[in-house]
Amino acid sequence: MIDNRNNEEASIDYPCEWVYKVIGSNKESVQNAIASIVQDSAYQINDSNSSKTGKYLSFNVTVLVGDEVYRNKIYQAFKGHDDIKFVF
Repeated sequence: MIDNRNNEEASIDYPCEWVYKVIGSNKESVQNAIASIVQDSAYQINDSNSSKTGKYLSFNVTVLVGDEVYRNKIYQAFKGHDDIKFVF
């Protein structure tokens, strides 16, 4: 089905919990990276999946975000961290 909303942005009510999918190769280093980035915000890390060979591990990271600027700041920090390979 084709969405005909004319490129409308989704409305997000802040503050809210936002879930990031974070992928890395070492559980401890990824969890340490998440903790150092999120710091004082309320967050939760849940194991998600691993690759067939076990080289990559994914985690669902739920963070309480107060606004879009902070949500994007966390995303960019995850994206730029050496221990995190991918973030969605």
